[in-house]
Amino acid sequence: MARVLITGVRGQLGSFLAELLLADGHDVVGLTRSPDQPLAPGIVRANGSLEPSDVESLLGDNGPLTAVVHLASLTSMARSWQEPMLTFDSNARAAAALVFAAKDTGIRVVHASSAEIFGRASSPTQDEGTPIDPVSPYGIAKAAAHLAIRFGRRECKAPMSNLIFYLGESLRRGPDFVMRKITRGVAAIAAGRERHVALGNTSAIRDFCHARDLATAAKLLALGGTPGDYICASGEGHSIQDVAETACRLAGLAPDAVLRTDPSLFRPNDNPSLVGDSRALRALGWAPQVSFEGLVTELFEHEMRAARA
Repeated sequence: MARVLITGVRGQLGSFLAELLLADGHDVVGLTRSPDQPLAPGIVRANGSLEPSDVESLLGDNGPLTAVVHLASLTSMARSWQEPMLTFDSNARAAAALVFAAKDTGIRVVHASSAEIFGRASSPTQDEGTPIDPVSPYGIAKAAAHLAIRFGRRECKAPMSNLIFYLGESLRRGPDFVMRKITRGVAAIAAGRERHVALGNTSAIRDFCHARDLATAAKLLALGGTPGDYICASGEGHSIQDVAETACRLAGLAPDAVLRTDPSLFRPNDNPSLVGDSRALRALGWAPQVSFEGLVTELFEHEMRAARA
């Protein structure tokens, strides 16, 4: 059985990954921001932190480790514009420290990269060969981390991989992220609690996956598979308007009556289309199990029950 250290184990991807590994009998060591944060049953609390000076001890004191899945990061795009250096320190320096601490250990490292590294990609669909060209502080930090992992694999010959995640959604996602915001808002309208949902750029096209499916990909690379850089996405593009209209249809509402555009919610340098070509990862045996319709339905039905309660 494997022993896997998960950073960010309490986040949506980390919690799903821990459940998948534990269900198969593997040992899970979980790292959280605070030692006071509770962990799910079966997870061993990690000793140490992601401070660059502490990462070598983190790997050595929690072993013997088969793999590290590095999911911990600051994920708010808005916050990255407000605190760019904090975002860089949290998302880039910790990944670089992991590379240099793990490069001679044989420990597999799987890093949660992001589609935001592609910035204003010239093609509406991206693959592993798409140029890295970030246009936000978050994208810059993720690009630096991505390149550090690639350096560890190519130059140090270490088993390190980047999973380039597109949008992962679930009931464990923060309520202010766009799909949760839409399904929660539409449910509140259907329950008579609100009148409108305010949205930013509804023409932006994104690739949505269930977070559990993304966690399955992380498990695959943590336990085996050829190290590399892999797009992890559904391959289907849906606009924010699509999400809102799907939720409205489930609620029996007319979109034009309840959706509003708020210019203050538009993001600087927003890419019109981020859709991932995941053929390389699918060749390893991965495929998403939850459809776009199924994902929106799962979130909306939960929010509807909560609104009625």
